[in-house]
Amino acid sequence: MHAGASDALTRLLVAGIEAGGPIPFARFMEAALYHPEHGYYTRGLGGGGGRDYATSSGLSRVYGAMLARQAAEMWHRLGEPDRFRFVEFGPGEGTFACDFLRAAAETPRFARALEYLLIETSPALAARQAERLARHAPSSAAGAEAWRHLTLESLEAEAPIEGCLFANEVLDAFPAHRIVGTPDGPLEVHVDAQGGALVERLLPIAEAATRDDLAARGLRPEPGQTIDIQPAAGRFVTRAARCLGRGWFVVVDYGYEAADLFHPARRRGTLMAYHRHRAGEAFLERPGEQDLTAHVDFTAVARAAAAGGLALAGMSSQARFLLALGALDQYESSDLREREAIKDLVLPDRMGGVFRVMILASRGLETGLRGLGPVTPPAPSQQLPGSPGRADRAVGIA
Repeated sequence: MHAGASDALTRLLVAGIEAGGPIPFARFMEAALYHPEHGYYTRGLGGGGGRDYATSSGLSRVYGAMLARQAAEMWHRLGEPDRFRFVEFGPGEGTFACDFLRAAAETPRFARALEYLLIETSPALAARQAERLARHAPSSAAGAEAWRHLTLESLEAEAPIEGCLFANEVLDAFPAHRIVGTPDGPLEVHVDAQGGALVERLLPIAEAATRDDLAARGLRPEPGQTIDIQPAAGRFVTRAARCLGRGWFVVVDYGYEAADLFHPARRRGTLMAYHRHRAGEAFLERPGEQDLTAHVDFTAVARAAAAGGLALAGMSSQARFLLALGALDQYESSDLREREAIKDLVLPDRMGGVFRVMILASRGLETGLRGLGPVTPPAPSQQLPGSPGRADRAVGIA
């Protein structure tokens, strides 16, 4: 069945290219991930449930609990309003939402104010999220469900909202334009058809918007250098930011600031394909059957958020962020499997060092969040056995 879906999407793409000519790689990536019938995410394969990759939110309940702790502090900073909305974009399998809501329930006054909103474009994933939440999430104080699904359009209709927007491993999956430097100037990777198969071809940059985005960022790759840009991610960030009246936007993803991401020493770009927990560069294989992602340009994210009225509150590694919130509090009482998951979250040579946390805030709320504050060195009982020296380095990440 899976091979059939991939073959069907390949045939559709080949037919479209034969009729209309080569397409920018970004359009191929959009189809591979989000085609209404055959797309990887549309079909519910990209929920982070372990098929092709693991996410922080799926590893340990501690991740959701720490974000709930941070959100409760945000609610307090806002003056403990009667309604605090926590908006999760791309909720995956709904695991994080369940963990978050269970942890929030331990602070009854916060739980009574909390409204959890899920923004999901995949019908298959939305159905799985609803089923999981109905079975595992606590009810609101009134006995009703403490969560509901919305579209981005309906969120905009309810704006301005007060609360927190949350995007965990969302921006990396926006379509990427692959730009290659040549002695005669930048060209763009396109996808063409040859003998019924999909092939890559270097052609002039297809769209004025792509050229404008490169110019706005001051990007000109050196000959032989490939860079991946995701202008659609910036447009999404601006649009989401405009929904926020007072509050914060928390972005968690792998990526760098522009100076590092597009440095000439980084020759091949950051695009990767993930299939059955293996990373590769066969980007045109199995469209609709494998995940495609690119590292996030956090400089562009901050600029897009500023266009939506938000300011940068701070950036941190995931390790520092979770440790500052007290992620090791539950380590000693956890079983062996959960302890290993916590180590994956907070050690710098695991996910703790790979992922970055960027927090954007409405004006006047840029300082004081616990997750961006200092890390208290762990007590001896909280040292992470089996990882000599790593706990100290995790606490000391700059």
